[in-house]
Amino acid sequence: MRALGWTVTLAASAALAAGCGASSSGGSGGGSGATGAKVPAFAANFAPPASGCGAFAAKTPADPDGVIAALPKAQQDALGGYADYQGSTVKVVKSRWATWKPNGSGPYRVAVSWGQLVSDFQVQTVDQLKQQLKATKGVGQVDVRTTGSNLDIAQQLQQYNALVQTKPDIILLETPSPDSFDGPVQKAAAAGIPTVTLLSPVPVDGAVNVDSNNYLGAGQTASYLTKVLGGKGNVVLVRALATASIDSQVATAWKRVLAGCPQMKVAGEVFGAFSEAQAKSETLKWLSTHPQKLDGITAMPGESSGALQAFKQVGRAVPPAAEIGMDKGFLGYWRANDASYDASSTSLTPVSAGRATAEIIGRMLAGEGVKLNTIVGETPLITDANLGDWADKSWTLQTPGTVSGNPDDFLPAKDLDAFFTTTSKGQ
Repeated sequence: MRALGWTVTLAASAALAAGCGASSSGGSGGGSGATGAKVPAFAANFAPPASGCGAFAAKTPADPDGVIAALPKAQQDALGGYADYQGSTVKVVKSRWATWKPNGSGPYRVAVSWGQLVSDFQVQTVDQLKQQLKATKGVGQVDVRTTGSNLDIAQQLQQYNALVQTKPDIILLETPSPDSFDGPVQKAAAAGIPTVTLLSPVPVDGAVNVDSNNYLGAGQTASYLTKVLGGKGNVVLVRALATASIDSQVATAWKRVLAGCPQMKVAGEVFGAFSEAQAKSETLKWLSTHPQKLDGITAMPGESSGALQAFKQVGRAVPPAAEIGMDKGFLGYWRANDASYDASSTSLTPVSAGRATAEIIGRMLAGEGVKLNTIVGETPLITDANLGDWADKSWTLQTPGTVSGNPDDFLPAKDLDAFFTTTSKGQ
């Protein structure tokens, strides 16, 4: 089972899908997927249409230094829409580390400042980073510090600054408040210490921001949902926190896709705070005051299983979903009901996040210069066509956790080459 191990292939999006047409309920065309269920004709190699229902804009970020224009087309495309949402502070600029080399010949010390460890994704990713960094050529000591179960920005700022004082060769940062680290990251840079971030883009030239493009992922899954629904229906958005940048990034893409479908509308929004329990509670409240038919649902990471449980609890039909997060419970429900249920999902996977980030750090320590401060990649797309490759048949709606994935789900070495001045790969 590829979803459990190391053999997942990156989902390709090679062909354009047709505009919104017949719903996949009842199916037209297509074949049988890995689970044996009939697959809609549009599911295999799905990509959003260029116009009409299901299409959405993917604007390239501002490029004041010309670093995006110098990338190959695939890497440029992966940045589509990345900074195009309300509240975005993303800046893509030339990297301060284009000619940087660490002092001495190693082994080098990597310091890790990580935020709270409350989700399975976070725990898995930290474990992967520890393993991958310790196996990376040139890396010696790896010092990992987190804020535990606390969401405490002040604590993490103190933690980061304390790590800088120990003079590591490079720092890895993950934080729920990237903008709070603009000054500290530049201060570390002035001392000759690069900061690599994961899922936490700090908008300065002293950071090397490694990230997935949640805007594109959300747009792709929502576009697939419009195909499933035949371009008609009411959709509820299960968001996370209105103040979180990822929430704004994802919700912007969802709304733009739905706005392009004249016969679809947003029926409501609930906020689940990245928590299955909270998502279930808030969805139950919404359902209690909205008895009308609901045709679709979208969900943020760590929320889809809880939201679907709410529908089951009140005895309402579970609507087709567009999910960000690859929750095992959601995928388990989908697989168990795939003869009559259609959905889509995407996410950065912990195994690939750990591998890509460790490789980037290894390349930098090997003297490879980073061309720009932003290294962004797309994530695999799960549809009815490849569900069986990702979801284990033993999973149910109650199964906790997120899919671990495969090392090359995100930013494989061949894609990373374009971001560096040389390609010794640091391994």
